[in-house]
Amino acid sequence: MTKPLAENPYIFTFYSFPKSIWRSLYSTNLIESFNKQIKKYTKRKEQFPHEEALERFLVSQFEDYNQRFAVRCHIGFDQARAELAAMFKTAD
Repeated sequence: MTKPLAENPYIFTFYSFPKSIWRSLYSTNLIESFNKQIKKYTKRKEQFPHEEALERFLVSQFEDYNQRFAVRCHIGFDQARAELAAMFKTAD
């Protein structure tokens, strides 16, 4: 069991981030929720006349999602904002 963990040093990378955001980093709930929503909406449409129609539909769903959650701060990120800024500060 420990051999696969030792062979993949990136598996626990989230531990180098502030503890307040660990849950958000290792969880896939946001992705799974969005995928479920896309699946639900595409089933409602039943079929698309051509691939370009599906592409336009998906882009509109992505845009809608981005607009709804653009100002939302995910769990723990507000608390860790300063620490994250320091971690990713580039040398000027």
